[in-house]
Amino acid sequence: MKNRKKLFTMAATVFVISGGLLALNAVMVPSVVNQTVVAQKASLQQNISTVSSVSSTVPVMKIEATAPVSTVESYLEQTITDEEIQLINNYFDENKKETTELSRELTEEESNRLLKLGDQYVYDGLRPTSPLPLEPGPYDFYLDMDKDIFFYPKRPMTDQELLQHIDWYYRINYVLSKRVDPEQQEITDIKESEAVKFAAASVKKIFDVDVSKLEVSASLHTLYSEQQKTWSILFQPYKADTLRANGQAYLTYIVILDSTTGTVIDTTVTDLSYKRTPISSSASLKISKDASWVVAARQIVTKKLGETRAIKSAKYVKNPVNDKRGMVNILITLEDGSTYDAELRYPEKTLRCLLYNPAPSITP
Repeated sequence: MKNRKKLFTMAATVFVISGGLLALNAVMVPSVVNQTVVAQKASLQQNISTVSSVSSTVPVMKIEATAPVSTVESYLEQTITDEEIQLINNYFDENKKETTELSRELTEEESNRLLKLGDQYVYDGLRPTSPLPLEPGPYDFYLDMDKDIFFYPKRPMTDQELLQHIDWYYRINYVLSKRVDPEQQEITDIKESEAVKFAAASVKKIFDVDVSKLEVSASLHTLYSEQQKTWSILFQPYKADTLRANGQAYLTYIVILDSTTGTVIDTTVTDLSYKRTPISSSASLKISKDASWVVAARQIVTKKLGETRAIKSAKYVKNPVNDKRGMVNILITLEDGSTYDAELRYPEKTLRCLLYNPAPSITP
């Protein structure tokens, strides 16, 4: 459904629910709402250490406490009505906009409260005292569903209004989760537990990180092309939104796998606190002559990942967009035609993302 990407855009990956209530991540209530969504996590004692080797400068949260349990799905099952389900379905089917418009941006203070309240909504049972108004009326805050515009008060939003916003998006998520064909997951050879295991192994190999104590979310969907179905696995600290609101650094790992073979095609680590350094023309020229970038990428593929197939070529691929992002792309081509695309941070040479594209199958 075209309109689903209004709700589920997350960094470079689009998540579509595979069944059940998806654990959504970070700030997706506008302005925030047009980027990610309010999410589930929980209060845990967390300490910052560093990821060794490949990403030695990027922090990762280590969690020692017991993982908490969310009550959101049971709450929605008990409170959402058939009329509300039909209303939300119509909203997504009939709306042509890519994103919901906003009467203004949320302030930084509002955004931080939103993040913290999202965690409290999921694990502390904090709920709004009344639902979000869905049409113009005597309200300071409401969603005009016909125009698909959120109207915010000129004053700072109250906690109750922010909770209405959070509750609305969880209700949308719940309704959309019921629209997915239950046979979708059954047609793949790789089940969720297997996909999580493969994804965790990839993170361990490449980034030397044990993700067993992190929160995990999995979704099964079509990515890149209508022919390729994939599992997308997300690992992050519990109560990541509260960490973000408090200005604490943490890492998120996203792994994408072919749902039929279990082949990992994308392993990415993100750090929202990381300050990127754009690559100038002169710096790009130096990179093209500096073999250490290619050496770093080759070592990631051979020593970290354990690739044993022969490498045909490895080269720096200049890209103006990546120059602005402060990322250096090294393309490694194997003898059989498979490729790895390593995205390294500038100037540290630490890995952000490793993409794998298997050689196309030869049909007789």
